[in-house]
Amino acid sequence: MALRPEANKFVLSSAPERHEVETSEGSLIVYVKPMSWSQQQDAMSRFVHFSMDDEGDMTPSLDLGGFWRYVLVNCITKTEPELSKDDLLNLKPEVGARLQTVLPSLTDMIEAFGGATDPLV
Repeated sequence: MALRPEANKFVLSSAPERHEVETSEGSLIVYVKPMSWSQQQDAMSRFVHFSMDDEGDMTPSLDLGGFWRYVLVNCITKTEPELSKDDLLNLKPEVGARLQTVLPSLTDMIEAFGGATDPLV
């Protein structure tokens, strides 16, 4: 089903953007597709969970790993050299730190939702 031309301005392009990331291990090329509004909601739900204690108080539980697992698996469409989804989930910390500079950030999503920029506040 094709979108009407006037509707295109409201719909996110699914075309990935090419990024070259310099790491201590060499150059890694990644193709990153943007996240739609609903995907951002889903990614945020992987980051924060609420549970209720015996007195009925809600307690947040933060999971940065859940957020990054979602982003790595859903936003990276291709890499050069080729890395599998399992490989992406097992990156060396220094490579992951460099890679996150070109991925959708948690801070940007929180700001887009009108919340504090520090997720721990």
